[in-house]
Amino acid sequence: MIWIWAVLLVIGLWVLGFFAARALRKPGPPDRRIGDRRIGPRRAAETGPPTAPVSEEAPQAERRVRGPDRRGKDRRRGRRAWPIVTVLVSSLMLAGIGVVTYAETRVGSFFAETTPELVGSGWASCDTPVTWSVDTSRLTPAEANLATAQMTADFAKWGAASGLNFQFVGEVPIIYNDTTLQVTSDVHPSDRHIFVGFLHDAESSYIDSRTVGFAAPSKVFANRKEIVEGSVVLSIEYVSQVSGRKESALFLHEIGHALGLGHGTEKADVMYPIVGTTNNLSPADIEGIRALVRACRPGTGG
Repeated sequence: MIWIWAVLLVIGLWVLGFFAARALRKPGPPDRRIGDRRIGPRRAAETGPPTAPVSEEAPQAERRVRGPDRRGKDRRRGRRAWPIVTVLVSSLMLAGIGVVTYAETRVGSFFAETTPELVGSGWASCDTPVTWSVDTSRLTPAEANLATAQMTADFAKWGAASGLNFQFVGEVPIIYNDTTLQVTSDVHPSDRHIFVGFLHDAESSYIDSRTVGFAAPSKVFANRKEIVEGSVVLSIEYVSQVSGRKESALFLHEIGHALGLGHGTEKADVMYPIVGTTNNLSPADIEGIRALVRACRPGTGG
C-alpha cells in the first residue's frame, strides 16, 4: 500500500508549503483578500446543489474557471514561490514513488491472503502434459462447442506464457461440492489435471449476478509447493449471453487461478478482480505465471 503513503506525503508537503506561504506573504489591500474575484466563484459553488450530477467535462471546466484566479495578478503579487516549489517537489516525489510501485507490482500467488505457507506454489514444468477436461452436459451443443474451442485457445495462451504443456482430454463428468466450492470427478485422466465445470447459478450458493466464475488449485504437495490438481467453475447464465471476447476473458482469469495466480492490480491484467473484456495476458500476468512454474522432479512425470 505504498501509494497511500505517497498521497499522505504529498498532502503533508502541500499543507507545509501553504502555511509557509501565508507566513511569508506580504499583507495587501483588503480587496486582494476579500474582493469578488476570490469569493464570488467560491460562494456560487458552495450554494449549488450538493448532489448535482457531475459530467465528464466538469473537471476541465472547473480548471478553466479557477485557472485565471490562481494566476491572477492580485493573488500572485506578494506571494513567495513556496507553494509552487512544494507542488513541483511533491509531484517529482510522487512520480518517483509511482515508478517504484509499478515496478514492484505483479500478479502474485493465489495463496497470499489465505494460506501463507503455500505462497509460491505452482505447476511443475514436466514433459508429460497437464491435462484438462470439461463438463458441458448442461450447455446446449452449440454453446458446448463454442466454449470448448474458446477454452482450448485460452489454455494455449497460458501454455505459451508459462512453458507448461496443456492437453485437452475431452468430456469428464464433474462432481460439485458447494462447501469446498470445487469440482472433481470419479474419473481422473492423469496425475496432473484441471477439471472445468459449467453450472447453473441455482446449483451453487456462490454464483450470482456478480460472481460469474471461480477457481482454485484443489490439490497441492505442500512439501515441494507443487500444484497437481485444479478446479474451475463457470456460470452458464453468464457464458450463454456474453460475447466471445468476454467469455475468453472469464476463462483466462479462472484458469489463471487454477494455475496458482492471485488477482492483479491493473485493469490491463487478465487477473484483475473485475473481469471485463481483457483476453490478452499482460506483462504482469506473464511474469506472475513464470514465477510460479516449478522445475520437474523425479516421479512427477518428466
